[in-house]
Amino acid sequence: MKKVFYLLIALLLLGSAVVSVNAKGGYTYDHKGTAIHSTVGMSASTDGIYTITSNAWEGIPADQFTSPEDLFIFKHPVTGEETIYIIDSISNHLYVFDSTLTLKQGSDASRRTRRYRIKGETVDRFYEGEIITRYEFRPDTITRYEYDRVKSGTDTGNELFRNKVDWLTFTAPLQTPVESRGDSQRWYIQPKNISGVYRALRPLRDEGGFIIEGEYQDVLYICDKGNNQILLLDPVDYHIIQVVCQPESIVFEGKTFSPLKMVTDSTGRMFVISESVYEGIMQMSYFGEFMSYIGVNYTTLSAWDKFWRNFSTEEQLKQQTAIVNTEFRNLSIDDAGFIYTVSRATKISTYSEDAKTMIKKINPSGKDTLVKNGYHLPVGDIAFTLEGSSASDGISISSRFAGIAINDYGVYTVVDEKAGRLFTYDDEGNLLYISGNSGPELNNINSPTAVRYQGENILVLDKYNKAVIRFEPTDIAKIINQAVKYQYNGQLAEAAEEWKNVVSENPNYELAYIGIGKSLLNENRYQDAMANFRLGFETSYYSNAYQRYRDREIKLNFTAFAVLAIGAALILVARSKIAELPRKDIIRIAGED
Repeated sequence: MKKVFYLLIALLLLGSAVVSVNAKGGYTYDHKGTAIHSTVGMSASTDGIYTITSNAWEGIPADQFTSPEDLFIFKHPVTGEETIYIIDSISNHLYVFDSTLTLKQGSDASRRTRRYRIKGETVDRFYEGEIITRYEFRPDTITRYEYDRVKSGTDTGNELFRNKVDWLTFTAPLQTPVESRGDSQRWYIQPKNISGVYRALRPLRDEGGFIIEGEYQDVLYICDKGNNQILLLDPVDYHIIQVVCQPESIVFEGKTFSPLKMVTDSTGRMFVISESVYEGIMQMSYFGEFMSYIGVNYTTLSAWDKFWRNFSTEEQLKQQTAIVNTEFRNLSIDDAGFIYTVSRATKISTYSEDAKTMIKKINPSGKDTLVKNGYHLPVGDIAFTLEGSSASDGISISSRFAGIAINDYGVYTVVDEKAGRLFTYDDEGNLLYISGNSGPELNNINSPTAVRYQGENILVLDKYNKAVIRFEPTDIAKIINQAVKYQYNGQLAEAAEEWKNVVSENPNYELAYIGIGKSLLNENRYQDAMANFRLGFETSYYSNAYQRYRDREIKLNFTAFAVLAIGAALILVARSKIAELPRKDIIRIAGED
């Protein structure tokens, strides 16, 4: 009875039917929001599942790859070479792979001897893969301010580096060239609970802080959450070139800086998600100074909540902040500097959530500019399965996004940790296809922590499976992607041809008819365009096509319309004049005739 009761409540609150979606079969949503069968968009490639048991990952000890937290793909703007970074938040190791997810050959600084047990016998094995466990802290690139505040992880927590090494000892090796320094002249920072990795170029600055025109610095960023800092590294030998520590701004007073994920823009500004910071994304300067919050997730309070807040103390209001604002979970940035973010749905009540702002596209001014012109808002699943059988369990309503990725023609994909699915949208907010599902197999998505585009493929990092899963577009997804790419670049005719191919594969793919209709509308074939918009249930474009068709018909037949209009006007005038004459005059005129 309880389940029935909760089901009825949810139906009333949602205002729509609750549908249990079959996770094993491909599906999408039609214009009415009904889940219908459809071919999946992306499928896990048979040779694209990478775990610690993969041949490509030989040399990664299983006990040191237990909690993969983030994955980032860096494509060098000059050479085009791809480097893939994966971090583990328990071992605090940084793994560096090439584009095929094979461990890169390490530099002298990263080479190490590892011990393995083979058939009960312990053996030493020299391994040259790029597995970075700590980062060199050199006085050559570090300021006194950074030295005083940087922390290093310990078995029980962390401690200030200055408590271990005094300033004079730290700076003494400056008289010796870096390559000639011995072990006793080198210092290291041990990361703690690392949670994010990112790499980008930023403008190079001189000693005075001014940008050197045309010169850039290649920087690898590590979110060292457990040490409350961000480490900026040289991506060649992984020594620290800058440290971003706890902000000293009065706006950040009383909060703890625990960076989870971050990106940078073309000027080197950092945008950071910090754990338990609900005011928004932290915007930090090139030099690591806190500037402002952007993109805060507000919710609308009920009249009851507003009433009680009027009588709450300051301490009680502080405790309610976490309820009012929703924390961001992940973010990515496109080439134009727009930041795409994902967050949880805002909880309105025990059985109600507001999912409208779970995905955002934040412009440089901090405003959400995400286009939402699809049949439905981009919120992942819109037909929900109820979970839990008691009020304490609650009813799971919205998708729970863990990551977002953007390709180079406006398409973005979000990964849902609740159902193990990938939802892919175009730049207009149209749902293109749904992929993946959760389950016991290695190619299932069970606990995703990151999603990235690699060309047309998608890489998903799964913490539960301790694996990277490569998803490749299915045949129909390749056609859809090409159509969307043409459309994004304004090539409507070429896009229409691809959309026709989509229709031949799946006549129920409603979005394809809209794409065809747009091309016909551009060619002034209004009636044909209206027919396709009708099939695609697109009312806005249909109205536009109808208005243009009506205006054209009036223009083409203006003479006939004008003659008819003038004739009708003359008849009306004549009738009015006759009606004004006295009856005897009308009889006289009639008699004269």
